[in-house]
Amino acid sequence: MLQMRDAQPVVVRREDYTAPAYWIDTVELVFDLDPAKTRVLNRMRLRRNPHVPVQPLRLDGDELNLARVLVDGQGASFRMESDQLVIDALPDAFELEIFTTCCPIKNTKLMGLFVSEDTFFTQCEAEGFRRITYFLDRPDVMASYEVTLRANKAAYPVLLSNGNLVDQGELPDGRHFAKWVDPFKKPAYLFALVAGKLVAREQRITARNGREHLLQVFVRAGDLDKTEHAMNSLIHSVAWDEARFGLPLDLDRFMIVATSDFNMGAMENKGLNIFNTKYVLANQATATDA
Repeated sequence: MLQMRDAQPVVVRREDYTAPAYWIDTVELVFDLDPAKTRVLNRMRLRRNPHVPVQPLRLDGDELNLARVLVDGQGASFRMESDQLVIDALPDAFELEIFTTCCPIKNTKLMGLFVSEDTFFTQCEAEGFRRITYFLDRPDVMASYEVTLRANKAAYPVLLSNGNLVDQGELPDGRHFAKWVDPFKKPAYLFALVAGKLVAREQRITARNGREHLLQVFVRAGDLDKTEHAMNSLIHSVAWDEARFGLPLDLDRFMIVATSDFNMGAMENKGLNIFNTKYVLANQATATDA
């Protein structure tokens, strides 16, 4: 695999793999979404990997403004080495709190958190999560996530992330919030966030085990009439997974977001797939198989 650092390719070889010095068990993220200055509060529970020699914690970051680092609620000394946040002399298990800001409207790399046509998106595969917060941004580090999104309600009435919606409500000054919990551990590259003016086609289904699920296809208002095929495909795929592999949907809902300006074509984030419209939307009156 080739990684780009300052326009210079760096070769990463599989035979050079080493296990991480720390594991991350839980992640609590709070986003105050603003195109020019988004604030991200990141609280993590970490533990030392006993199978790796004791060494500093090295967290990946890219174009972040670091404001605060706390270990178990106390200020901690740290240093920056290139794009990595390095912390020494840590206990075997601890809570780490990191507060950063970023500028999504100027994120022209379209990796991490960015804004396109007044909508927030994320693209974290392969190494985009480090542009959201400092993290062990590698696929063998898996954690459960709790995510709170806060934003202006008029500008961003829909707030989406991975998992189950457990709370939502109003905030002062015309703002609102939504809290999402994904209890199933995932790597950071499957994290997703979408916020904007969207409408949804919805369908409730009942699994073989009797559990009800909500399926949603979110689009901008002018595309709602093109979502029937996407919804039917989603219903069939959920049923096929259950019938063929005995794997029912593990979350309360499954969401697809389709917009014309998503740069990656498609990204199969856990419970929140994001597509470019040309790959998923169709109107029976005009579309063909050609």
